[in-house]
Amino acid sequence: MPYALDSYVIKRAVIDNATSGDNTLVAAVPGKKIVVLSLTLISAGTMTVRFESGASGTALTGQMSVLAATGFHWGFNPIGHIETAAGQLLNLELSAATSADGCLSYIEV
Repeated sequence: MPYALDSYVIKRAVIDNATSGDNTLVAAVPGKKIVVLSLTLISAGTMTVRFESGASGTALTGQMSVLAATGFHWGFNPIGHIETAAGQLLNLELSAATSADGCLSYIEV
């Protein structure tokens, strides 16, 4: 669903996680969806990552393999790359206790 970005405040979040399993990237906002507009993630070690709507929640991506000292970048997308369900946090699931770092931009709709 397209969004008129001039109607929303673009926010930013730091990715700085190293816990196997669930890691909250953006806290839930009652009644709002979190729409990720851009994202950069770099991993210190080899693992898989998956983005979810809610902790241990609905998968927003498949499990993506990341090799040590590599990562990926999702460039700016005004309609969003992924979005949570309303009232759900944005979760990053890591397959290993390895540092995953980066940043993201998002809107709440």
